[in-house]
Amino acid sequence: MSVNEHKSGKEKRNVFETNSKYFTICIYSLFVIITGSILVYCILNWSKTQKTIANLFRTLSPFFIGFFIAYILNPIVKKLDNLLGKLFNESKLRLSLRHTLSILLSYFIALGLVSIIMIYIVPQFGASFQDLTDRFPDMYNAAYDFLNGIQERYPNLDVAFIRDKINDLRSPLVDFGTNIVTNAFPLLFNISMSIVKTLINIILAIVISAYILIDKELLIRNAKRLVYAFLPKDTANYFCSTASKCNAIFSGFIFGKLLDSLIIGMICFVLMSILKLPYAVLLSTIVGITNMIPYFGPFIGAVPGVIIYLLLDPIQAIVFAILIFILQQFDGLYLGPKILGESTGLKPIWVIFAITIGDAYFGVLGMFLGVPIVAVLAFLLNEFMNRKLKKKGIHM
Repeated sequence: MSVNEHKSGKEKRNVFETNSKYFTICIYSLFVIITGSILVYCILNWSKTQKTIANLFRTLSPFFIGFFIAYILNPIVKKLDNLLGKLFNESKLRLSLRHTLSILLSYFIALGLVSIIMIYIVPQFGASFQDLTDRFPDMYNAAYDFLNGIQERYPNLDVAFIRDKINDLRSPLVDFGTNIVTNAFPLLFNISMSIVKTLINIILAIVISAYILIDKELLIRNAKRLVYAFLPKDTANYFCSTASKCNAIFSGFIFGKLLDSLIIGMICFVLMSILKLPYAVLLSTIVGITNMIPYFGPFIGAVPGVIIYLLLDPIQAIVFAILIFILQQFDGLYLGPKILGESTGLKPIWVIFAITIGDAYFGVLGMFLGVPIVAVLAFLLNEFMNRKLKKKGIHM
């Protein structure tokens, strides 16, 4: 056999040998085709896709709630772990035992807060709502008299729109009461089923959150292994570092704002009690919860109280409005900066933008979470631009 025939035979054999480059291209192409087909099918059958996603989220809701509980309790666990480490050295209290005790103590603290809310605050809520319900006819008549007085003083002012809204409000309230009486048994059955399902999900979520806290280090380690397995080392280092900073921004705002709102709610309750304003527990709780919304929260929380007090005693409405204004100034100028500092790094215009977009698409929850989410996105965009400018040798 000649040399040329030998080479020709070798080349023919190489045609059928595997080529890693083309194999990788084929795998990526197949992945893109399959992913694209799934996306097209989901878009064309959007109603079915929505139901499937809703069922998936409903099924996985205990895991989401469990992760949320673990995320909220994690800072408390860290603080307790550090405290126990200072009180007991490693020879007296092993690291694993110390971590377990920290988790148990954090759950006891959370259970204590929930117990206080259920024992002291919820009954006050019920009493306040009952009192407001009893006073509703008088408040309704007072509102009508108030509008009639305005109409007499200012004949050119049209208050029919407000009067119609009050009538529209009264009708649903009457219908709601009638429906409760006529449909009492089905309503109680549905409520009972919902309560049982909710309790099961809550218990399951608490168990899941406990496992997350116990295996936190292992979960983080496995997540890092996954990142380093699929990304180059430098890229993986940058990814983990950026993720850690994003978590610091998000958690710093969430926990800082929760603490800030708790303090504001407690101060509001104390001041309302000193001023002998009624419904102190109910309204101070509303003020504390809405205070978690930056800028607009205190004013949103003030509206229910001002409306109630206007119908009961206009002087009390003025006192309450002044109290909320003073609290807002104290929070904005002193307490908020002390607790939050520069946790988000956002300018006021971006905070307002985040609140507006969050409210438009996700309601009250979007108004609260919109700020830290936009802060994280702004940080990621800034990091991306810095890397691009650094590659180009531009320093700005």
